[in-house]
Amino acid sequence: MVSINLSSLQAERTGVYSATEELFFDINAKIEEQKKENNQVTLGFSLLISTKPNVVKYSTSGTVTMSGKPEDIKKKLEVNPKTKIPQILFTIYQHVFNSIYILSSNLNTPYPPPDLLHPMAEKIQILSTAASNQATPEKTETAPAASPAPAASTSAAPAQPEEKKQ
Repeated sequence: MVSINLSSLQAERTGVYSATEELFFDINAKIEEQKKENNQVTLGFSLLISTKPNVVKYSTSGTVTMSGKPEDIKKKLEVNPKTKIPQILFTIYQHVFNSIYILSSNLNTPYPPPDLLHPMAEKIQILSTAASNQATPEKTETAPAASPAPAASTSAAPAQPEEKKQ
């Protein structure tokens, strides 16, 4: 079982987006172990998502608690060999994406794609800056798949079934 609690969620419009510009999203993520017991692990996380050119910044932090069999928890903490990102970060991002989408609608700003952390061969660059197993920062850059207007995008639907599998 995975429980995600947000403690902070912020959005800041930092510029104006022109639909003729190419827009990229950067994500910096940090995950740190806070508490570990036999059948439960609590991690603190923070995500900072920004755009190039500088149009909007989204920032969120909170905790994620995983409980269950130790081997199931270990599996969620494993790093995906293709993306070099821990599996639990995909679950965290899918949960946070819903809130970011709502904020972007209110601010009339572009939102990151729901699959921002998934590799897209020619459009994604992942720079691993992991210092240790306890702190795993990642930086991802990708171009949006559709129009920056939230109501017009076909990538707006979050991948909820994937979250439930993990």
